[in-house]
Amino acid sequence: MDRRPARRGRALLMPHLEHDRPASTWLEAWPVGDGRLGAVCWGLADGEKLSLNDDRAWSGPVGGPRHTAPADHPQRVLAARRAVLDDDAARADALMQPVVPHTQAYVPVGELLVRTPGLSAGEGLRRGLDLATATAWTHRPRPGGGVRHETFVAARAGALVHEVGVTGGEDPGEDPGEDVEVVFTSPLPLRSAELRRAGGGAVEWRALLELPLDVRPWSPGQEGEAVRWAPPGSPATRLVAVVVRALADGRTADAADDADDADDAVLVARWSGARRVRLVVAVEVPEPLAHAPGTPDVDAAARRARAALQAVERVRAAHLADHGALFGRAGLELGGRCAPGTPTDELVHRAVDDEDAHRALAELVVAHARYLLVTGSRPGTLPMTLQGLWNAELRPPWSSNYTTNVNLQMAYWPAQAWALPECAEPLLAFTERLAAEGARAAREMYDAPGWVTHHNSDGWAQTRSVGGGWADPSWSAWPFGGAWLCANLVDAVEHAADPAAVAARVLPVLEGAARFCLAWLVRLPDGTLGTAPSTSPENRWLDAGGTARAVTASSTCDLELTRGLLQAWSRLAPDEPATARLREDVREALAGLPRPRTGARGQLLEWHEDLPEAEPEHRHTSHLVGLYPLGTLDPRAEPDLAAAAARTLELRGPESTGWALAWRTALWARLGRGDVVGDLVRRCLRPAVDDAAQAGGLYPNLFSAHPPFQVDGNLGFAAGVAEALVGSTAERVDLLPALPPQWPRGRVHGLRTRAGVEVDLTWEGGRPTRARLRHLRAGTVHVAVGASACGTFTGGPGEEHDVPLPAPAAHRTGTHQGGTP
Repeated sequence: MDRRPARRGRALLMPHLEHDRPASTWLEAWPVGDGRLGAVCWGLADGEKLSLNDDRAWSGPVGGPRHTAPADHPQRVLAARRAVLDDDAARADALMQPVVPHTQAYVPVGELLVRTPGLSAGEGLRRGLDLATATAWTHRPRPGGGVRHETFVAARAGALVHEVGVTGGEDPGEDPGEDVEVVFTSPLPLRSAELRRAGGGAVEWRALLELPLDVRPWSPGQEGEAVRWAPPGSPATRLVAVVVRALADGRTADAADDADDADDAVLVARWSGARRVRLVVAVEVPEPLAHAPGTPDVDAAARRARAALQAVERVRAAHLADHGALFGRAGLELGGRCAPGTPTDELVHRAVDDEDAHRALAELVVAHARYLLVTGSRPGTLPMTLQGLWNAELRPPWSSNYTTNVNLQMAYWPAQAWALPECAEPLLAFTERLAAEGARAAREMYDAPGWVTHHNSDGWAQTRSVGGGWADPSWSAWPFGGAWLCANLVDAVEHAADPAAVAARVLPVLEGAARFCLAWLVRLPDGTLGTAPSTSPENRWLDAGGTARAVTASSTCDLELTRGLLQAWSRLAPDEPATARLREDVREALAGLPRPRTGARGQLLEWHEDLPEAEPEHRHTSHLVGLYPLGTLDPRAEPDLAAAAARTLELRGPESTGWALAWRTALWARLGRGDVVGDLVRRCLRPAVDDAAQAGGLYPNLFSAHPPFQVDGNLGFAAGVAEALVGSTAERVDLLPALPPQWPRGRVHGLRTRAGVEVDLTWEGGRPTRARLRHLRAGTVHVAVGASACGTFTGGPGEEHDVPLPAPAAHRTGTHQGGTP
């Protein structure tokens, strides 16, 4: 059963994480998943622990929480607008109070322990995660052999497969195998459990668990009961079905009602003298967005589990093909080296000072980010939460929800560039649902057309402003989540092999968001169009008395999101009579929006005026959204604004949280500053310190630290690396626009661009030595290296071109490019 990859001198034939000791925390465990069902695999001293998640497992009643805005909310907003224009910031802040107390929480399903009680870990324990096969494994030595655990989640089968294999001693009389027991625990109340004997010696365990009615965030200021459950027998209760089907070659003992090592634990099954045990886990949860009944289809889960157990090898083969087809599309090689079997946490520490280890870690972290996207987000599932598909806490950080002022969007930034458009499908589908829900919110809250969503959402597609009783308007009173999510949809169109088909789908969503933004614009005293009330996500400014305020007029973020959305709609929408009036409104609005302004320190202003910041080194850089990801600020066309953006980043300081460092990596890449990108890469890849307030880095399992863990830090890093290696517009591709100096040689393949071509690129000595284009769609593209044009290439789908490259002296990387200082 040993399917570990063959080894080379530079370590592995496939990207691989490994440790030489059991996991002692969740942040040392390996994630597996299929976008719907997920687990983290601990690799304990006496067996395996699988922390289970299902992306539909959210707190909330059947049908979802029901919220409406107060009837006077539109009048309250107009009063806040008057207060802003009258320079009454205190009143504006007080008026902009949220509608919804909080979003609901993404909660765990439970934990499955597969134990070999008679086996001590001893020396030589190894555990790993093969990214290319999406398989977690643990190997423990025993006399004459070992015990190996393997875990994967098969997307097509809709089930988790776990296998235990015992080797050593060919004569069963001499070596009777191992005792194996399976125990289930959960923070969710167990409603019922049943053990069934099945044909062929299999056993099947079925359980129903109760989801919470309500879970409050752990954020400061929250009062009241943290977790509420529905009264017994309440029709509001939603349930989770868990089915474990198992087959072993040992003698099966009867299951007990409880286990003797943990409270609320249930012994699923026990075998004596087993040499092979196969488990299949299937989970069913009522779909929250469908407002389904509260009781799941247990039989459906049982059928999936039975079918997968009967055909494990076919399921495994299909899993390997399915995962490999996505994960293998693109990749990065930097020539890094590490000794075979180096523990991953040791590699993270070595990479601080060792250049070979740094390059090995960098390519591994990019591979890991692509892996998280493939295993955490698939068509037909909900999008990834703040922690992706994985969460072990009943009251998780920030409710493990959807934060739409950058984090949800960032989690999907690498999907198009790294050739994983299927993995972005859940975000597209969820945004369509937000648009439907948000139309009601726009009417209730603002008496406005179109649709709106605010800073937080959840599995129920909550769109109203969140944070009642404890919110700061700097984040809660922000109605531009929809406009920003539309940027991801536009990105999908621009990278698509068939842009027209994607555009036809997303245009209704873009149009609804555009109509809201047009209604939200107001003519300011200086004659420009702007927004009032307005906030810049999570940041505040100081009034004349030194008090931190949130609400003012025309944050740069508001205006650039509006500009980007209106430009995209105007570019993609068909020019026809039905849209003539809207097109004229869009044209007039774009003409009235001012360009970003520059402040006294040379920085790009965050608000309409040059206001002092309450936190000068704030983690958010929302006023630079036009530079990245929107592209409404083009460094070539507006070098002065690019210089102001660079000054803004300098003033923000070198340090921040993991996701913020990832965003800054992409921003500096857009500015052509490979030297700064290199410094940020080092900060992103350093060992995480969990009690540091704002210091990103990597935990032992390579999860990115906010702290705590947020998956957008991992995925935003991969997006920033892609931007540093290949930049693109609709007509142009730039090779190595911001190459970090510590990566003098390397190869990337499969990067997709907005110009409709896929790029394979090799470089040596910091300059390209080979570049090949592959057309995803018919079109023409101009290719350049720095200031040197390489040529113009026209082709149809599938056609390829080798790019003639400039002589070495004509190209510089990691320097001041793109018109920036």
